[in-house]
Amino acid sequence: MQAAASGFDRSQPWRRWGLWLLVLLSAELCLALTGTQVSKLFDRDGLGNAGAILGGLLHPDLSPEFVGRVLVLSVESLLIGLLGTVMAVLIGVSLAYVAIRVPDLPDPPRRAPTLVRLTAAALRWLARFTLGFLRAMPEIVWAYIFVRLLGLGPGAAVLAIALTSGGGIGKLYAELAEAVDPRAVQALRATGASRWGILAFAVLPAVRRQWIAYALFRLECNIRNGTILGVVGAGGLGSEIALSIRYFEYDKLATTLLAVLAFVLILEAVSQQLRQRGARWALAFAGIGATLALWRLDIPWTDLWSAPGLALFSFEDMRPDLPLITSVVALTGDTLMMAWVATVLSALVAFVLAPLTVAPLMTGSYLPDPVRRSPLAQALAQGIKWGSRGLLQVTRAMPELTLALVFVVWVGGGPLAGILAIAVHNMGVMGRLYCDVMEEVEPGPAAVLQAQGAGPLGTFLFGVLPQIRARLAAFTLYRFECNVRATVMVGFVGAGGIGDALNTAISLFHTRDLTLLLITMVTVVSLVDAIGDHLRARLLRSSPQNAGQPASSALFFQPA
Repeated sequence: MQAAASGFDRSQPWRRWGLWLLVLLSAELCLALTGTQVSKLFDRDGLGNAGAILGGLLHPDLSPEFVGRVLVLSVESLLIGLLGTVMAVLIGVSLAYVAIRVPDLPDPPRRAPTLVRLTAAALRWLARFTLGFLRAMPEIVWAYIFVRLLGLGPGAAVLAIALTSGGGIGKLYAELAEAVDPRAVQALRATGASRWGILAFAVLPAVRRQWIAYALFRLECNIRNGTILGVVGAGGLGSEIALSIRYFEYDKLATTLLAVLAFVLILEAVSQQLRQRGARWALAFAGIGATLALWRLDIPWTDLWSAPGLALFSFEDMRPDLPLITSVVALTGDTLMMAWVATVLSALVAFVLAPLTVAPLMTGSYLPDPVRRSPLAQALAQGIKWGSRGLLQVTRAMPELTLALVFVVWVGGGPLAGILAIAVHNMGVMGRLYCDVMEEVEPGPAAVLQAQGAGPLGTFLFGVLPQIRARLAAFTLYRFECNVRATVMVGFVGAGGIGDALNTAISLFHTRDLTLLLITMVTVVSLVDAIGDHLRARLLRSSPQNAGQPASSALFFQPA
């Protein structure tokens, strides 16, 4: 582990290759243990289903009536994501303010009474526990539960996004606040300022830009999620996607997927503009969007307090049931193994494609006066670069749940569909993250190699890769944590893992099973997050750019 944390020792390359071999063997072992049959991709039925899907995707339904319906659902998905994000920020900020540990003076003139300090510590722990619990529950689990409470419609998606995203936002906000230079905090402490005064005048000004940037990042993710939660009846484009697949109307599916892709691309451009224009524009956008959402979306808020919702959970009759416990343990293991296989597969593909998108490696140079290439070679390099970028963009824009629905039709239900769905989407995400890291390297070592006549492959392997190994490993671990939640989500459409059992328990109102499954899922996800935070923190200590930052913020806030 020390070798990994220090970026690997060049004097012992066998450790590097041994670690990579161990990772690949572990993925192969997990694939076998989940009972995945890769041959389903190529059997007669699977290929027939794939051909039907491809035929429909090549002939989208562009009739005015259907296109109009897709546009209406697109607007609904946009409003769902906007309102969910605004609610998530309110939840996250509220809990983060309680969870933040404000540093005291080295030698304070007086201490608060013991009871006050114990109460504050208990509240901080409760706030952190709540943030962890909300973050550990995938949106689709909340959405399924709220559909039972509120009925079909956008209300379930809004609340699901608000709770899960609120947990993630609050956790990162608290970490960023605690990473602020303590001298400014202690200066206000010395004047006798209260906790809230310190947070308002010492902490908030230092983290405001980062908080807004992360809120905009979550907005992109949440609007994309708002397009798929309709799969469980929570409104938006997801409802049309589910109907198209259920009735084998792949021409309509093609139109809806094109809408999702266009939707995500436009949203990324808008988000980038809002980041550049500052806080006022972002706040105005959020305020106007939330107001429109409250006006346009039909959400029966009062139904949240109705009695039927209480029957979803039960802690009665929780005596040990060995067959049930054995089943839950097996499903948890399948979920973790599926997430690991998908992460390794997507990391391998992203590791190959990401360098092809880096301009200094493909179409430019690290040298101030590079050797000119022939027009044909330059055109070929441009084609490879933009083709790779386009592939990563398309796969990143397609949500895991949508891909899972397609793969379930192709290869049938089970782990293979889930692994493929997560791997395809994660390939685009990791490719983008890897590319960003590669474009930020110190150009000196790569320029020396290019001056000596090294090609793109040699420049990457010996000039770029040694600088970024630790950060690539940290990103990969981070995506594994995300993929564990994604594996739970795709299980709701029959793609294996513990999500399938959760779907059954909620649908049949098996409250004891549901309660045990949720406790297990939250515990496992929390443990994976905690272990991942520790490993990533060790890895990122070797990256000077991220010194002093918490692991999660160092992963997200990369230099532009």
